[in-house]
Amino acid sequence: MRNILYMLLAVALFTACTKEIDFDFHEVDPIVVIEGRVTNEGSTVVVSRSRSVDNAERAHCLQGAIVTITGEGITTPLLYDAEKDCYYSSMTGVPGVTYELSVDFEGKHYEATSVMQAQATIDSYEFMWFPMMNERWISFEMWAQDPVPNERTYYWFQMHRVSSHPHFEGHAQTEPYAWDTFDDRGCPPGKVFVDMVTVSEKMMDEDEKENWKWILYDGDRITVELMTVDRTVHNYLSELRASQQGSGANPHSNITGGCLGYFAAMAISRTETIVFDRKSMKDLK
Repeated sequence: MRNILYMLLAVALFTACTKEIDFDFHEVDPIVVIEGRVTNEGSTVVVSRSRSVDNAERAHCLQGAIVTITGEGITTPLLYDAEKDCYYSSMTGVPGVTYELSVDFEGKHYEATSVMQAQATIDSYEFMWFPMMNERWISFEMWAQDPVPNERTYYWFQMHRVSSHPHFEGHAQTEPYAWDTFDDRGCPPGKVFVDMVTVSEKMMDEDEKENWKWILYDGDRITVELMTVDRTVHNYLSELRASQQGSGANPHSNITGGCLGYFAAMAISRTETIVFDRKSMKDLK
């Protein structure tokens, strides 16, 4: 069961100098980026332009696009929502249904399809101390139910952290603390196991600035999302991860028309908010 741990360890620990899931791309002339989602909680589409990997500004949704999503013969328009900073509809996805995205923007047409996935129910989760390399490390473990145990299932994992620690005062905390994508290979039948190692006890005690983004502080509010996605979205996210780790290539979008980004029909499960308390963690046995 440790095969997932080491995959996620590379994300949470060894790439501390890279961006997280901020959709930045290697140097190209600015082109359209579309991030579309149909979920069990609603539908959103963000239209923006590509930025280089060293651009720290947050991308905002561009207005003026005509956006629709079609499923089961019903076409739903998504209107721009200034508060959400995206095109939005309360339409939710139905597992097994193929959804079609259509975006018309600045005289160009973009489209994509994605099959809505079934939801993975989260059973349990906790932080604990994990022994590794003669140190204690914080490990997050989560168990969930595989919604389609007889088929390959793909997942997108995100951990969000909102901290009131003085280190983060005045800093926007909009991007995930950590994320990755994986499938159910190596998991027990009918189960999904996520094991993510984040930071060592020594790093927490030393509290050096270069490690602040990984150190969890008492009182930090943490939520974790486990999303089931189809294979094309999994492949896109895997390529995006490799790109952010220095592969030198932008990921291949599943949207036609000459843009970057992705369209995913996916089911979201999330934990309740965890208030981090270092003293309450137990040692992994």
